[in-house]
Amino acid sequence: MTGLIYAVGIAIALFIIYTLVEFVWEYGPHGALTDAFTPADAAANISGLRKTLSPLYKPVQKYAPPALLRKIHADLYWAQMGGKWLGWNPVQFIALQIAAVTATLVIGMALYGDLVFTAIATLLAWNLPGILVGGPARSARRNFMSQLPEFIQLVAAQMAANVSMDQAIRRVSRAPSLGGEWMRMVIQASQGRDLIEQIQREAHEALMPELIGMGVQLGFIRRGTAQQELMGQLATSIAAEYIGQAEGRAEKLGSELVIPMVLFYFVPFLITIIVVIGYPVMVGLFGGL
Repeated sequence: MTGLIYAVGIAIALFIIYTLVEFVWEYGPHGALTDAFTPADAAANISGLRKTLSPLYKPVQKYAPPALLRKIHADLYWAQMGGKWLGWNPVQFIALQIAAVTATLVIGMALYGDLVFTAIATLLAWNLPGILVGGPARSARRNFMSQLPEFIQLVAAQMAANVSMDQAIRRVSRAPSLGGEWMRMVIQASQGRDLIEQIQREAHEALMPELIGMGVQLGFIRRGTAQQELMGQLATSIAAEYIGQAEGRAEKLGSELVIPMVLFYFVPFLITIIVVIGYPVMVGLFGGL
């Protein structure tokens, strides 16, 4: 019974946190993608949950590890490309985690007074926002990588018609795709700057090695000859890398499914066989005792 009470308490705490994270800020204004990476105190018009969390921003900015901020920055970058967590920046996100942990700690100790339950619930409260942002981020990354080879091939086709690389990229970016949306954002940010250099900067912001490598290669291609052929080779190499990663994920998923399959299929089947066959045998052997 105690375990059931703990499970219900953890479920209620997670539901409250999920409701706040998933729905409360939807009523606030949604900033542009690039606005999500400005310092927390520079966002003067925030409202809703983010405004409530504002007292935590300065301590988080001062004490949060740069590596953690960088990772959250990249996850938010891609989650926002997928239309989620719009307007949030890493400082606000960590403040949300701290608030969730504090609320869970207070509620857990006040309602149950059990240190073990509170510790488990607190750990889940810290990780739940990361799970909610990690899913959309992974989905957007994979969607983007699946579209990137075609995008580069279209740029190469434009360059075959004696169009410059920059102009070809601008034309292909009009396509209604995640790759086109990302490139339009890059083009908008590159006003008065070199486009390829801006692509390289955005690639480092996105923290995607494939995109960083593409930006470096675009710089070499623009300075060289036979640009169309090199662009085609670049698209082929990106496609091959994406396929290799997909196959690696499939193999890893297959090995990870072994234990769940054993637990949820083989073990119940084995128990059923033991009950159906073993029970009559046991009754026959010991029924007369």
